[in-house]
Amino acid sequence: MNAKEITVNYTYLKKLPDFENIRVEAGITITVEPGQDVDELFSKAYASMKKQVKNGLNKYTEAR
Repeated sequence: MNAKEITVNYTYLKKLPDFENIRVEAGITITVEPGQDVDELFSKAYASMKKQVKNGLNKYTEAR
């Protein structure tokens, strides 16, 4: 497979009291350079987006 770019999205939906929700999303599109391992890029991008979502949840928690 010769992918030119990959896109990774990570979404977390947290239920809140009073039937409310908060949705935190992060996404990235990465250009695949010749010789790069696509599976490794996906793994790194997924881990990075997961970290960004956790940061977003922490900011929401701190603001409350």
